[in-house]
Amino acid sequence: MSFDNLNNIKTKKLNLALLTLFTVLFLIFIIFIPFLGIIGLALIPVPATLLVLRGRIRDGIICAVIACLLLLLLDYLLAPIVIILIIAVSFVYKNCISRNKSKLFIVSSVFLIFSGAVLLYILLVSAINRINFVGEIFRSYNVYVDQISDDQFVLGYANLLSIGQSQFDSIIQQTQDILRFIPYVVPGVFIASFVIAGVINYMASSTILRRYNVDIEPFLSFKKWDLPWYYCWGAIIGLILVLIPSTGSSFDMLIDIIGFNLIVVFGLLYLILGVSALWGIFERFKVALILRIIILIILGLFFGFTMFILPFLGLIDIWINFRRLKRGRLIQS
Repeated sequence: MSFDNLNNIKTKKLNLALLTLFTVLFLIFIIFIPFLGIIGLALIPVPATLLVLRGRIRDGIICAVIACLLLLLLDYLLAPIVIILIIAVSFVYKNCISRNKSKLFIVSSVFLIFSGAVLLYILLVSAINRINFVGEIFRSYNVYVDQISDDQFVLGYANLLSIGQSQFDSIIQQTQDILRFIPYVVPGVFIASFVIAGVINYMASSTILRRYNVDIEPFLSFKKWDLPWYYCWGAIIGLILVLIPSTGSSFDMLIDIIGFNLIVVFGLLYLILGVSALWGIFERFKVALILRIIILIILGLFFGFTMFILPFLGLIDIWINFRRLKRGRLIQS
């Protein structure tokens, strides 16, 4: 079904229903495909944004409300927060486009809305249930980690490996040490995820809005993504903080937490920049598409090596400039 003419009276209701359906599908994508849910999260506000930018503010709000009724089955507090998120992002685009704000400003605003929605949810759950929501989650998580040796899946896997009890205990201890530290890098993971969500949201929104003659700047081509050279200091400071020898002080853990979170955030930025640099090199040497796919699949098979080499490629591209770019910024053209 086409919905090119959103202002046609005869098609408005059908268009609203279709855009609401898209929003519902994005929500379902988040629920059932959690590891790729960041894509669904980024796309949730797009249908309502399209309606608001076309002057159908009431329909944009209706789209958000109806789509989020599904969430009432899961969490009655989550539904209104997602509604607020969708409407807030829609009005950010409306105001920013009317005031000719930059891509960086819009992406930053969307990032803040996503972050604010998470904080609002935590505050509401904590206040209504009179608990420390974050503390309860971490406590439950630590209980599971402490009892991981009794998990049936872990025991079954150990039986398949046919390892001795001492080896099993050693592996469990190492695994528990890693899992206990994961909660400390959650802030960095959230920040990195919401940055990605903001970028994906702008890419999708600008592509669709330009189709309907909305005056919004297109996003940079992926092969041209770039960062200022001084962003490398974020990663360098993170490494320094992690590598500082332990002094036995109570600040040692705090220093490690800050360092690892900086590495997560800036490591992800340079990982994306590394993929962009690699794609730019493919373009420069006119590598066939099938060969590009084969190379990316091979890199995917060597995950550990790839997670090291691609951020390193993104980092050194700042100085070597493999893609022969006119140096710019990730968001700004």
